[in-house]
Amino acid sequence: MSKFHIKKISEIDKKKLFKFYQESFDYKNNNPDILNWRYRPGFKSFEPLVLEVDEEICGHAGLIANDLKIKDKIKTGIWFTDFYVKEKYRSLGYGKLLTKEWMKICPIKITLCNDLSLKIFKKMNWSCNNKFSKKVKITNLLNFIPNFKKSKELEININNLGDLKLEDTNNQTISRVAKESEKLLSEKSLGIVRDENWFKWRVLDYPEKKNIFIFSYKDTNIITEIKIKDNFKILNIIYVSKPIRINLSNLFSNFVKNNKINFISFISEKKELFNINTPWSRNLNFAFIAEDSSIEHLFNELDNIQYIDSDIGFI
Repeated sequence: MSKFHIKKISEIDKKKLFKFYQESFDYKNNNPDILNWRYRPGFKSFEPLVLEVDEEICGHAGLIANDLKIKDKIKTGIWFTDFYVKEKYRSLGYGKLLTKEWMKICPIKITLCNDLSLKIFKKMNWSCNNKFSKKVKITNLLNFIPNFKKSKELEININNLGDLKLEDTNNQTISRVAKESEKLLSEKSLGIVRDENWFKWRVLDYPEKKNIFIFSYKDTNIITEIKIKDNFKILNIIYVSKPIRINLSNLFSNFVKNNKINFISFISEKKELFNINTPWSRNLNFAFIAEDSSIEHLFNELDNIQYIDSDIGFI
């Protein structure tokens, strides 16, 4: 094993780090602010870690700090995000070393991860379940026809929304959404804290806020993000304040049609948060570990994880 160092990202040259992000995460956006933003700077003192081998960045372990309500007490945990080791350094023990160092940052760790990462976590005594799944519904088959015009720019038509109401993406809306979220959490003994500061960071401070659209349907708030990938337009439903009994495909039908949306995507627990028929579904690995063994088992009961919480909406 070559000489290596594990450092905080604040100790790494920014240009060198950004180049690593672009190469390793296929990050085509030229805005480095989004990568700084997504690790929630200024909240607590936690930082992602970088692994250097012979002065080359070869590994990365990101994090998002988040308060959690556990047994009616507020504790801080961290999401394990953006874990990556360059291919030529894999199977050499570097991934395990980086994970071990990362695990020292905070007593409570949670993540949504792929099977490769899960193998490492299991070796380090993490627990996991598969009660969450990523679901995708195809909404526009025409774009699968060769030479058919596909989306290259984010052009949005907000006319004729049917039963949906488009809300302004501003402090007033976020304050209202946060108050409802906190009220719902007050009725539970376990959950993710999404307070006003959290929503402001996640939505209003988001460098690509222009892609965020907040809707209301009766007494339910729905936060969405539109992305273009490989010339396909995707509507990610990143947050729904409470379960909806109406079929979301029908609810968003006008918006989807008017904006030539190709896919609707969201995360759901096995007991459906949304009523929507989806032809494609993939189970997600939710892994967790806590230094306090008396609370670790409680994370099996954690529900209502959505796109808005971890990094999965960016992958």
